[in-house]
Amino acid sequence: MKTQWMLDTHGDPLGTLRRFVHAVWKTADLEGMLVPLNGSPNAIAEAHFINDSGQLDRVNPFKPLMTLNTASLIPNLLNAPPGSHFGAMMRPCELRALIEMIKHNGFSTDEVLTICTDCLGTYPVEDYEWRAKRKGEPEKLTQEALQFARQGGIGTYRYRSACQVCTAPDARSGDINIGVLGLPVRQFILITARDEATAGRLRLDEIADVQADPALAAQHERLLAKIVERNRRTYERVISGLADILPTDLEALIEQLESCENCQDCLNVCPICVVDHPQRAEDGKFVREDVTRWMISCSGCGVCESACPKHLPLNAIFLHIRTQLAEMYDYSPGASPQEPLPVI
Repeated sequence: MKTQWMLDTHGDPLGTLRRFVHAVWKTADLEGMLVPLNGSPNAIAEAHFINDSGQLDRVNPFKPLMTLNTASLIPNLLNAPPGSHFGAMMRPCELRALIEMIKHNGFSTDEVLTICTDCLGTYPVEDYEWRAKRKGEPEKLTQEALQFARQGGIGTYRYRSACQVCTAPDARSGDINIGVLGLPVRQFILITARDEATAGRLRLDEIADVQADPALAAQHERLLAKIVERNRRTYERVISGLADILPTDLEALIEQLESCENCQDCLNVCPICVVDHPQRAEDGKFVREDVTRWMISCSGCGVCESACPKHLPLNAIFLHIRTQLAEMYDYSPGASPQEPLPVI
């Protein structure tokens, strides 16, 4: 059983993807799905749980807006009646967060079918609203993003800082992974199953179009390598430019967090903190081990920075510390559900 296919989009990549997800809903016998939906130019980009597959005609996983990490919603959905089986459509940083949440809390996602899509980048909320109003309807921004998927995006310097420095924007680790980066999406979209068992269970041989062209898959990987290198260079410039204000190590970060006093906005929106919130000791200081576990699992989604009332460059700050911890413990967040946390 093969694990990679192509969907022939016939000039309509978003419509083709919606029809494919509808077919997956049926073959997987889902009771619902957590999905990003289209909305007005002022709509907040939070995922919605739908229990009617007819609503999939509003699904838009490439909407260039992110105000919440979808992974933070999943624990509550798992508390639904026993036996409920649902899908979750996620960006790469959201799936990385979910994988880390499982390690922190030990909950099971056996009943969750994950569908991960390549990320084309997201705008700050104000920029998105302005651009959507200029376009007349939000979906036109998605069409613009998809138009430049083959080149890796358009005007990436306009995106949120988290997207500018992301070195893992490709779909991976999902039960189904949808590739668009580097591809002529008006012709083809790449579909990759987690493994042969998943491909067989979902009958992807039947609902996908044709076996993937190896040249197309290689094209996807080549552009991804260029994006990773571009974003790595951006990260280095950002860190260099913020060198005077970045905490030098974990202890300095803890001091910075404590200087925020009772504000916990960044923790309250972080999906990791949903299941493993850093605690304070009797002296009021954050417990070092708690902050270490939090930082080493950071998925780089950047919702913390959007929530910060002081407008601190939290994505750069947290990524700087996470990079130090990653080197110290030889650990990459979200790489594998089987890889244990290096810090208990």
